[in-house]
Amino acid sequence: MALVLALVLSLLQLGSGQWQVIGLDRPARVLVGEDVLFSCFLSPETNAETMEVRFFKNKLYAVVHQYRDGKDQEHMKMPDYRGRTVFFKDFLAKGQVSLRLQKVTPLDAGLYGCWFRSQTYEQEAIWELQVLEMGSAPLISIKGFVDGGIQLLCQSSGWFPQPTVKWKGRTALPSDSKVNADGHGLFDVETSLIIQESSGSVSCSIQHSDQSLEVESRVWIKETFFQPSPWRLASILLMVLVFSLCASFIVLRISFFKSRGKILAEVRELTENLDYESRDGQAEWREARKYAVEVTLDMDTAHPQLYISDMKAISFRSHPQEVPYSEKRFKRKCVVASQGFRQGKYYWEVDVGYHKSWYVGVCQDDVERKVCMNLCPTNGYWVFGQWGHQQYFTFDPSKFSVFLRTPPTRVGIFLDYEDGAISFFNINDQSLIYKMTHQFEGVLRPFFAIYEGETRNPMYICPVSLR
Repeated sequence: MALVLALVLSLLQLGSGQWQVIGLDRPARVLVGEDVLFSCFLSPETNAETMEVRFFKNKLYAVVHQYRDGKDQEHMKMPDYRGRTVFFKDFLAKGQVSLRLQKVTPLDAGLYGCWFRSQTYEQEAIWELQVLEMGSAPLISIKGFVDGGIQLLCQSSGWFPQPTVKWKGRTALPSDSKVNADGHGLFDVETSLIIQESSGSVSCSIQHSDQSLEVESRVWIKETFFQPSPWRLASILLMVLVFSLCASFIVLRISFFKSRGKILAEVRELTENLDYESRDGQAEWREARKYAVEVTLDMDTAHPQLYISDMKAISFRSHPQEVPYSEKRFKRKCVVASQGFRQGKYYWEVDVGYHKSWYVGVCQDDVERKVCMNLCPTNGYWVFGQWGHQQYFTFDPSKFSVFLRTPPTRVGIFLDYEDGAISFFNINDQSLIYKMTHQFEGVLRPFFAIYEGETRNPMYICPVSLR
């Protein structure tokens, strides 16, 4: 009965010209050091240009960002958030706003809200920000012989929030575990167990309590460990040395915003058969990030249905806007950067979020802009993109599909002009997606395209952290 009355009152309010604030309908999850985008809007659609808008943490007076009288009120922010927020207000006339919080730390975790106030009415929406950090791969070492068995020690550091530790094995006998916090608010874990007999494969698994991140290392215990021998100590020392020279078996699973998509990465290789391809991709990605440059959008090239804000964010709208005529403007639903490259090495990252149809890459500055042609190297385009649900592809030179274990929400692009190569990286699992080679000529510009219905979150060019 109370629920029915609440619904009736809500309908009466909306009928009298009032509105509701709609925010995130589930917790937002982000890794430490990355950016997160909060979005909220008024329902029904209401012009909010004269309203006060505030993003806050926990309490209304704890201001993360405030917009009032047509200006950002920087002096109202809490000290921890100054210089870390970007407010997107291009669609205030439709009652839509977004806030980008940069370089998230463990201290940023908690409840956040979006609050609108007009002269006659005010309302807020609340959601949770969950900050995650995946620690190091568990390191398993042999401590020695205890009570007729072998004692193993598992250690890992750099987790947030506090993780759980599990041993997996046929005869694993868990011992005590310790968890300590370091000076940065991250957690280090240590646990041990005693193996009484040959157990074959034994693994140490560390994961967050919500099972969104998991890292696992594995060792193999053979019968020779338990057979008396004058060479037993030497054998153990040799095995420890061999093990220290081998990389851990790692299983990485990241569930991220489950209702809108998953981030899954599974690396399942035995210690003697390591996944060198993945490691090489991570090394290549780290090297590419050294050439990070700032990239901004050229608004005069954007299709009328692409709305540009902050010179870095792109939103698609079904209704085209009025734009001045420009010879540079594309007929295709795309936009290019103001920067042009004709030599050197350059790296930038694009947050594609959960858009279903997009392309990123580079194109020649002199491509035909008034005719929609295939995005292939023959026509001066080197791109990677998605069309539909997890259907990724590129053109090299003809279209072919690329199958990924981890759907990317953030893509890194590395252009090496002299070597004639452009590489695409999946930032979610730090892997190389694909590398295209070509003998480049003339000026190349970063290229961005979106083909889909309206979405609340824009695609945007990310700042690159070299941590």
